[in-house]
Amino acid sequence: MKPAIYRPPRTRPLALAALALAVGLLIGLAGSRPLLLPAAILAATLGLIAMLQDRRGLLAAGALSCLAASGSVIGLTVKQRADADCRLTWESGERVTVEGVAMGWLPAGDRGSVRMRPLTSAESRGCVWAGTVRAWVEGPIRPGNRYEFNGSWRAAATPGRAPRPPDRRGWIVAGQVRLVEAGRLRQHPFLVARRALAEKLWHVYPIRWAPLAQALVLGQRETLDPEVSQRIARAGLAHLLAISGLHVGMLAAAFFALARIARLGTDRARLATVIATFAYVLLIGAPASAVRAALMVFLWTLTRLAGRASSAFDVLGLAAMLLLLARPWSIVEPGFQLSFAGAAAVGYAHSQGRRLSPLRTLPPVLRAAALSLLTSVAAVALTAPVTATHFGRVAPAAIIGNLAAIPLLALAMPALFLSALLSPWPALASWPAGAAVLLLRAIDAVARALSGFAWASFDVASPGLLSVLAYILLLVLAARSVHGAWERRRLFWVGGIAAAAFIVGPSISARFAPEHLSVYVLDVGQGDAIAIATPRRHWLLVDAGPKIRDYDAGARRVLPFLREQGARDLEVWIASHPDLDHVGGAPVVLEAMDAKRVIGSGKITGQVGQLAVLEWLSQRSEHWIQATAGSRLRIDDVELAFLHPEGALLEAESNAPNDYSLVFLLLYGEFRMLFTGDVSGKVEDRLSRELGDSLRAQVLKIAHHGSASSTSRRFLATVQPQLAVISAGRGNRYGHPSPRVLWRLGAQGVPVLSTDRDGTLVIEARSDGSWRVRSAAEGF
Repeated sequence: MKPAIYRPPRTRPLALAALALAVGLLIGLAGSRPLLLPAAILAATLGLIAMLQDRRGLLAAGALSCLAASGSVIGLTVKQRADADCRLTWESGERVTVEGVAMGWLPAGDRGSVRMRPLTSAESRGCVWAGTVRAWVEGPIRPGNRYEFNGSWRAAATPGRAPRPPDRRGWIVAGQVRLVEAGRLRQHPFLVARRALAEKLWHVYPIRWAPLAQALVLGQRETLDPEVSQRIARAGLAHLLAISGLHVGMLAAAFFALARIARLGTDRARLATVIATFAYVLLIGAPASAVRAALMVFLWTLTRLAGRASSAFDVLGLAAMLLLLARPWSIVEPGFQLSFAGAAAVGYAHSQGRRLSPLRTLPPVLRAAALSLLTSVAAVALTAPVTATHFGRVAPAAIIGNLAAIPLLALAMPALFLSALLSPWPALASWPAGAAVLLLRAIDAVARALSGFAWASFDVASPGLLSVLAYILLLVLAARSVHGAWERRRLFWVGGIAAAAFIVGPSISARFAPEHLSVYVLDVGQGDAIAIATPRRHWLLVDAGPKIRDYDAGARRVLPFLREQGARDLEVWIASHPDLDHVGGAPVVLEAMDAKRVIGSGKITGQVGQLAVLEWLSQRSEHWIQATAGSRLRIDDVELAFLHPEGALLEAESNAPNDYSLVFLLLYGEFRMLFTGDVSGKVEDRLSRELGDSLRAQVLKIAHHGSASSTSRRFLATVQPQLAVISAGRGNRYGHPSPRVLWRLGAQGVPVLSTDRDGTLVIEARSDGSWRVRSAAEGF
């Protein structure tokens, strides 16, 4: 006797309605006005035929078309307002002053990106404010306080055809911040409460774990160490840092239990839970994932109060519709997409997995483990297109990481929230805080262990819309085949899979082919350290940062960064200049990572600290190479062409040690980046005379940290860079970068990014010469 075929779940109308609204919003936000009329005509036609012939299928299609058309109208309206945003009137690098209410928290001395609600009137310029403004500032910044931010505007340069919300079009690098008015509870109750709670948590927890506690309780990641966030992201556990369904669900359950302990009736306890849940979501700034979870709690409560059964997908669909109607730009944000895709995957895999015959026969413990693994696989599989599109990365490690990290987080959350509630009484709060720290250490250990594997995560090319649709089609076919549909419509499924594979195949093969070059200009303070990842992920390191008293950039910045990026060894380490601000961090880095080759000019200038580092390096077994003008090095499809110094200069005595720096071009197909070490304008002008147009490059690494003695007008006119990057420390005693250099770059119309203002920079380039740049201030 044949086993009964388990039928797939019925399509849920509200889920389909949410998809129709989302498609319409995307069309409207993209500015596709010509598609509005056909959509409206199609909706009206289908609705009329359905009413005349009493066809429910056509009626549903007509209703969905109407929703899509309505979404398009809403999207176009929102886009028109965004097109009038004040930020579009600013040129990149322009000096701006904006007054607003801070929404993020930064302690004194820390630097990070915070959001603010602008208050400055811009009516005279004929523009409006659509959304919040991001500012890269130095603390202290307190939520609810009114500040005046004065600095330069940086327009986002991330390419792509997808519409971009106004608050993602750029940011302000604030050089000066003035407190205008302290926030009061009556004006900004949730912001002031967030400020008080953030400050209490900062003092309750040890300094190493306070930022992570703030991120998990309040969703504030401004103070989170980039090394920690990168490690967690590489392990595929970045969703733990987002206040999502897990956090809100646990909090809602705790609220309900407390209400029942207080002897409230079931219905009143549910209403109290909804009110408390929304208050918490407002307290943390109402991120999309938390709003989604709160809306689902609210809708489930309504169905229970009404005595009606509810479908998880209908509740999810209605929550999506409400959120999109309130915040249309959410549809293009990764937080919204990851939250709803993850919730749909978890809900489907958990509900359907429990009914699979193979799982039913397992013992309870094994059944729970298998169901958890199935749920984790489904979540990673469905969110993969989102992470690939927005972050250029897929993390298979999340499949295993979720099984260990989520239970640990579930145990940590009660201790974290209890310490937050008791934070006004530090002696009492220290007890749950101590328990929370133990669990946070365990989560960090899981992330550290997983991020150490080469397969934990890997970079991918951003897939196109067609590839994403084909991938989702494959997932749908795979899910339906589990329900027995394969036997009934074998030819259809085989044809569908073949067609989808044909569409998505080129994208898959392109993933494993050499894709792009990445150049990371690291924020190491007053010094240089630049990491280069070839298309096949072989690593080169130019310099290693400074070592000054108790600060070793190699140990604090360079080595952790390389580890978090998955680097295991170095193809080559290049000492562009033998000063301590370039080579000071090398011993720590090279002690931990083998370098197959070490390249330098071979010139020793005689500084005491420099000699100590070079003596340590000379005792190692790496293959040393002296580079002079004309030397070349090729790794994968990346070539380094050394232009300076010449052999004759090395043999001569000179009073300018900086002029012994290596100058070389990084070549990858049509892309060129020029590295200049610490050379002076005299060397730059000689290179301009002798090499002429062969010096041209899209990106120029400015010499000597932006010193006035380098970056001559003639050199800039010869190189004709499209971007200049500067490595300098904040508030350095040399005044780098020099205002004269910035003026010269401005006169040539060259955009400038610097590590002292923008943090770590990454330049990503393709062999066809196309490239983009991102910065820590932008969110990288």
